Amino acid sequence: MRGYKLGIAVAVIAVALLGNFSKAEAAGATLVDFEDGNRLMSDGTVWTQDMNVEETLLTDYNIVDLDGEYGLTKDGQLVRFSLFDAKVVKGTSGIVQISGTYYLKQDGTVWDMDGKQLKEYSDIAMINANRHTNILVTLSRSGELRCAYGFQGPIDQLGSASEVSAVLSGDLNEAAVVLKSGKVLVYSKYQADKANPAKYVPTMLTEQAAGALYNDSGNLFVLLQDGTIVVKRSQAPGTYELEQTESQPGHVTALVTEWRGSLIIKLQDGTLRSYSPQSGELQEISVPVIEDLNLRIESKELKVGSKVSVQIDEIWSNDTTKRIPLSEAELEIEKPYLLQKMPDGTVKALAVGQTKLTARSGSFSKTISVSISDTSLMDQGAYIGGTMYLPVQPVFHKLGASIQTDMAAKTFSIRLGELPIQLQLGSDTAIINGEKVKMSDKVQTVNGTAIFPASLLKTALGAGLAWDGTYQKMTVSFGSAKLTVQTKQTAQIVKTKSQGYLTKLIGKSYWVNFFDENYRFQKVTIVDIIPNNNGYFAAAFKFPSGKVLNTRKMSGDELISTLADRQEFFTADPYKTYKWPDAIWAKIKDGRVTTGMTKQQVELSWGSPIDASAMEGSGVRVETWSYGNFNYVTFTNGVVTMIYTN
Repeated sequence: MRGYKLGIAVAVIAVALLGNFSKAEAAGATLVDFEDGNRLMSDGTVWTQDMNVEETLLTDYNIVDLDGEYGLTKDGQLVRFSLFDAKVVKGTSGIVQISGTYYLKQDGTVWDMDGKQLKEYSDIAMINANRHTNILVTLSRSGELRCAYGFQGPIDQLGSASEVSAVLSGDLNEAAVVLKSGKVLVYSKYQADKANPAKYVPTMLTEQAAGALYNDSGNLFVLLQDGTIVVKRSQAPGTYELEQTESQPGHVTALVTEWRGSLIIKLQDGTLRSYSPQSGELQEISVPVIEDLNLRIESKELKVGSKVSVQIDEIWSNDTTKRIPLSEAELEIEKPYLLQKMPDGTVKALAVGQTKLTARSGSFSKTISVSISDTSLMDQGAYIGGTMYLPVQPVFHKLGASIQTDMAAKTFSIRLGELPIQLQLGSDTAIINGEKVKMSDKVQTVNGTAIFPASLLKTALGAGLAWDGTYQKMTVSFGSAKLTVQTKQTAQIVKTKSQGYLTKLIGKSYWVNFFDENYRFQKVTIVDIIPNNNGYFAAAFKFPSGKVLNTRKMSGDELISTLADRQEFFTADPYKTYKWPDAIWAKIKDGRVTTGMTKQQVELSWGSPIDASAMEGSGVRVETWSYGNFNYVTFTNGVVTMIYTN
């Protein structure tokens, strides 16, 4: 159940529901039934009200009839109303009529609201329970009329149920039948056939009836076919007359129910009114109405592919709001090829452009404009002879168009919404909506891509075009919606500007030290500095074999300091700098240290120590290098004499 709580600033329920209002509609639905303050609308929703005059709109039930605190759904289930809630009564189905504390099922059985079947009734076509006494009157399909109290045996045997419009339960002693012929028959338990006391003799009140109902006081009101209301008055036992009520309310088409001493009636224009038979006072029945509509979107500036939430709120006449789920809302998207309503309550941006969203509820509507841009840079543009060209298929796809290509005819049939555009390779004429339009140059092919003069978008679609000569790119705009197309020069220009002072490194050669032990002492040449969008760079190293490897990304300053660090790279060929035997180089490459090695050789093998100490005396100098984890090398006069490893 979905309940929308709507408060009314009045003190008395009768005043809240019955007043001189200009409208009796809710969200375009009309009032069709009324029962004990509950109001059934033509769309199956129900307004309920509690003693504090708080109103709730119940929307999850397709209600077709009201009676007391119960409603009947279109699919034959029983719904019970409470303060701000409603619940389907478990186990109920196949119900065709509710009255008082009883309901009639399609199979002709009668049940009470506790789910207990009344076994004495079968093959029933119609029921009615008195609002005050709850006495049940039934009519079988064969036409047998019965009353649960006061009468002995069947009241009457009518021709068939098809002849009857309604059966009515009066007070403890009375029942009535309205026939489709217009007759109203009244039965009293005191009016039996003298010759046959088990047979009750009806009194015919009129042959011109369109309907009838008993009020809580036991008075029978009859609606005549001319639209007037009369009430039954007793003259003597078994004799009655009909008397017009005060100040006839106009042409009445139905008697709906009785509420707080007044009749709820339906007028010829379809509206329901409260009518007092005593005073003749006629009042409209109040139903909160929509007075305004709010439409909000999470953002009006979207990116292609993004999804944003949309909120639609109805502002009601009682200063409250009702949130309408997007799945249930009447939301129109001006250009559905740009924006799509999603099942999860969001809208998704599909393509670049501007569009409008319009929400409607009844006679109210609200519109907002949305712009959709593409933040990525589109490639394949070309700047030729002072003219900027755009790629045909990528651009029009990004604008939300469909494209059909005829390779034989070399044509592109484009449809953007309802606008057809046709382009042909080698032609400087576009056909837009059936009319020929001259372009600044021909549609042509560059590097296998069909391109067209960008000025066509301005001519055909009213787009704004902004050329950026610095970066050799063009921005296409529709209001604040933007799409940028770059040329093949753009990326290199951007890259060069990003590289800045690092470009001086390109072409320089280094020899790898501990930067990557897999390539120690190999020569590498920087062939490129690769920037990313976050201010970091990778150096592309080319080996003599032709293989190219990239370093990890680092800042520009870190890259320069790394290349200058002798522990990471050499700026000269170490084999030529240190002319050592191959056996020594083999130990260094393997990361081994042996006695007899020099300090330079140890440093190349293990790297610089983390700590060093020295002692000198009598012409002998002893140094110890610490490498952590209890690894030590001791030199005597610059030559390894002792090695300690953990």
